[in-house]
Amino acid sequence: MASDTGTRDGEARMSRASAAGSQVFKIDAYIARLVTGPFFVFMLILTGVVWLTQSLELLNDVIEQGQNVGVFLYLSVLVIPSILVIVLPIGLFFAVVYCLYRLRTDSELVVMYAAGMSRWQVARAIFGCAAGVMLLAYLVNMLLLPMAMRDMRDLLLQMRTEFASSLLQAGEFTTPAPGLTVFVEVRKPGGDLEGLLVHDNRDKDKPVSYIADRGQLIDTPEGPRLVMLNGNIQRRDAKKKTDFLYFDKYTFDLSQFENPAEERYFKAYERYLPELLWPDRTLAYDNQYANELIAEGHARITSPLYALIFAAIAMAGLLPNEFSRRGYGQRIVLTIALGLGVRLLDLAAVGWATRTPMLISVQYLIPLVAFAVACAIIGGWKPVAMLKRVAGNTQTAPLSGGTR
Repeated sequence: MASDTGTRDGEARMSRASAAGSQVFKIDAYIARLVTGPFFVFMLILTGVVWLTQSLELLNDVIEQGQNVGVFLYLSVLVIPSILVIVLPIGLFFAVVYCLYRLRTDSELVVMYAAGMSRWQVARAIFGCAAGVMLLAYLVNMLLLPMAMRDMRDLLLQMRTEFASSLLQAGEFTTPAPGLTVFVEVRKPGGDLEGLLVHDNRDKDKPVSYIADRGQLIDTPEGPRLVMLNGNIQRRDAKKKTDFLYFDKYTFDLSQFENPAEERYFKAYERYLPELLWPDRTLAYDNQYANELIAEGHARITSPLYALIFAAIAMAGLLPNEFSRRGYGQRIVLTIALGLGVRLLDLAAVGWATRTPMLISVQYLIPLVAFAVACAIIGGWKPVAMLKRVAGNTQTAPLSGGTR
């Protein structure tokens, strides 16, 4: 009998523990949903605003180079990783602030605390979301960002050096150089052209016009060439006399109007982490900007940490169970100001490290101190009350001395 009673008691305890565990899981899942929903909304808003400004700049390049909508869309996609680097921690920060504000205004935090949950148990689900965002930020920082920036640079260089795309546009008069006008009536796949007009007025005294029924654009080792078929050349001399020369085939050199090839080197945002932390000082660019590259490399390491730090700052500001008749607007504003202030301080630290490499450790010190202070406040430390006590002791000390 005693054995059966002990077995039933053990089963009852296990059942209660399982039910409690299931309840805790439901609460964690509920809090996680409150964070992830607003997070995606804030991400879409912030990414959309920044993407729009960046895309307008790209649109100018695409139009100037005569590219199609597909190229513009591809470039717009390549911009997204550089935006995510910035908005991922910020989007999470605002999402956590919104989640905690909702839990507090709906008195759900009060119920959780009354049920015996601690601040750390409430914070567990939020830290889990923050850890996921941090890992995503590391993926973007270490892999997607340099990969996308290199692809974008290659495509932009190809657009700027691909002379045919900007010079020969069907049905349009183009001016690749002052005094030179080109018109193509029809441009077919493969470089075949119909209805060509090239007017060269760079020498004002001796303008030349080339007219041809057909033509073809060819790439040669010496540069692009425009081969015109079945046409004529009209030359006018200083005495306003025009000479006509008919031809079956004439080749016009276009290489003189090409954009010169740019020197190929990777800037900071185009490099992978090892290339930033250990620049090749035998290269002129790496040697000149070594400090900047190294500081950017350490920023790649520390910036994803701000997902955790922002979450901790938001919880430090809104988790303590302190009732206020004035509402929580002032506390929310102060929390957001502190979070953004820490991030701005980190950006300033990158500049300090660029000028003084010995200050690289500050890039790690700022997030570590901010996270430690935020966790201490979540755990129950009250810095404002401590400062008031210190100020009160400072004021009463002279009075005590006067009484003696």
